[in-house]
Amino acid sequence: MSTSMAAVRRRGSLAVVWAVLLLAVVAPPLVVGPAFARSAALLLLPGLVVASGPAVLLRSGTARRKSWRADGYLVRARTWTGAREVDLTALATVRGWVLPQRSGSLTYVSVADRSGGRVILDVDARGLKLIADAVRHHGAGYLSPWALAILGLAPARRLGSAGRQLGLCLVALGLVLVGMLLAAAIAQR
Repeated sequence: MSTSMAAVRRRGSLAVVWAVLLLAVVAPPLVVGPAFARSAALLLLPGLVVASGPAVLLRSGTARRKSWRADGYLVRARTWTGAREVDLTALATVRGWVLPQRSGSLTYVSVADRSGGRVILDVDARGLKLIADAVRHHGAGYLSPWALAILGLAPARRLGSAGRQLGLCLVALGLVLVGMLLAAAIAQR
């Protein structure tokens, strides 16, 4: 699939996800009316939808560990929005993050090449080594500080990681509140 066709397909899929999220936030307060704004439990639902929206959008472009393969430095991946290809010898940006879980942590690396191909990879040690080797041998236009630490190319800053986790929690809480306020304002109309 050509890069332009993949971009069109990705944009279309993201537009559908955005429309569903918007409908989930706007429709219930419009249907129920002012009583919706007086119920904290009902207001929490649109807030949770708004807070989960970025996670859904992120997941739509993410290839799980078993759904991506590397042929040399060419990565082919399957995501919810279709097949993607990224050339690791022509990296434009590399970003990374770690999400803690009860059973360990999940490591994600977002890679984009100069031709416009991009994908988020759920990686293990083998995937980290592949991307780190590509960065060492071929370079990249931009590497985020967190990606440098995840790939082992720079020392990790413990406080920086804790600050990022706290920031993610505060953003999620803020999104819940925005969703609740938006739904309450719509219900009052």
